[in-house]
Amino acid sequence: MKTTLNQAFIINKLSINVKPELSSSGKVVFEANSDQKPYIVFDDHRDSPVGFGVKVSLTKKTYVIQRRVASSDRNVSEGKKPSSVLKVKVGNVSDFPSIDQAREAARQLVQTMIATKRNPNKIKRELDLAELTVSEAFAQYRSHLLGRTKPAKPNTLNVLDKAESRLKEWQNLRIKDLTGNEILRKFDEIASRARTAAEQTFRWANVAVKHAIEIEAGNAQTQQRQPSLSYNPFSILKVQKKFRTRSELEDSYRAKGVRNPLSPKDTLGRFLAALHNKRGFNRLGCDYLLLTILTGARKEETATLCWREALTEDEVRTTSYVDLENRVIRFYDTKNRNDHELPICDATKRILEDRRDIVNDTEIRADKRKWVFPARSSRSKVGHYSDSKSLREYICQEAGIMKLGMHDLRRTFGRVAEGLTSYAVVKRLLNHRNTTDPTERYAEPDKERVFEALQLIELHMLMTSPELYNTLLASAKYPPLPENQENKE
Repeated sequence: MKTTLNQAFIINKLSINVKPELSSSGKVVFEANSDQKPYIVFDDHRDSPVGFGVKVSLTKKTYVIQRRVASSDRNVSEGKKPSSVLKVKVGNVSDFPSIDQAREAARQLVQTMIATKRNPNKIKRELDLAELTVSEAFAQYRSHLLGRTKPAKPNTLNVLDKAESRLKEWQNLRIKDLTGNEILRKFDEIASRARTAAEQTFRWANVAVKHAIEIEAGNAQTQQRQPSLSYNPFSILKVQKKFRTRSELEDSYRAKGVRNPLSPKDTLGRFLAALHNKRGFNRLGCDYLLLTILTGARKEETATLCWREALTEDEVRTTSYVDLENRVIRFYDTKNRNDHELPICDATKRILEDRRDIVNDTEIRADKRKWVFPARSSRSKVGHYSDSKSLREYICQEAGIMKLGMHDLRRTFGRVAEGLTSYAVVKRLLNHRNTTDPTERYAEPDKERVFEALQLIELHMLMTSPELYNTLLASAKYPPLPENQENKE
């Protein structure tokens, strides 16, 4: 519809519920817009540019300008160039004090449309990208991580936010204004305090800017123009070899004693014996550590396990659980974004059966009964057990072990597994994937082989501590082992 727009009589009365029509006498009347479809009312005022009007949608009213312009297609060399209609937003009605100001803004947009044959708002966005700041690049990449088919996990977003925080003095600095020397200086400043934090921070900054550049390159190609942002200043760090190589990282870990897997020859047995002694005082924490080392799971994977029977069918699809009936542990959406299943071997089955009995026999709040390892504190926000640091320190002190992190339990599992089974089975048990290795698809071990290997690993670990082995397994199937009298005393 086309009519002379005015602020009071037309624009203020427009809404998605009514639609203006011309009566038989030529007057504007408002009729019900029952299907609530968006519509445009064009302005025929003598001072209005052609194609100017108001678009009414469900949530807002917007001034728009539509104009047919000749195509800018460079491939058209002869004859009349084809034309296309550009539909451009002028602004929200509420942003303009009067319609005259909106008409003037539309006239200026028309001039740009005629001169460039393009949408002025797209041109403005391209110019804005050239002004992209460090903070905006991080925000854009964070939005990308959340918008993926499998959104980034909270831990990933937390690390990203920490990286951005370390560069907060640059948050309003344009990327194109960053110099190589400035980036190198900041890297060295952070690295002097924490080398790993520096590398992590600048890897995130590099990938955030790289993502912005790739998006802009695609847009520029489609629009047949030069990208407004093409150089990533953080690439200077790779040129100057600021990031440590894999071998350098391994040397650093060894020097700092960061990675300390237990040895099946001595420390593993001492650790399990000390854990067995503490099990009577802290059954919850010790069982949590036991299940983690016997399955090779990550700490959060063990901690978030629920009982299969306590979940609804909808919850089962998105939850890590223990299914004792079918002897399966299923870890949902792991670090590599894949679900991971492990069979329940004999000692693990005994631990889990006892755990279920303990949970059923203990007065625990209803909302915590679903957890295999429910939190001891009623103030817990997550509801499940999560911190074994103090317990590990006590066990290590008794076992004469200097240092042991939770991930060292997973490394211990890997060390034992490597000596007992094939590389393909170890990868399967640890849920390591290499999507670029086609051989992996053909060398996938079957379930029976996985169960046999996991059972062998479980036995091999428990046999380093006869007392714990006997507690969990001693039976006709598993003859008792002679126990160490010193440990019993």
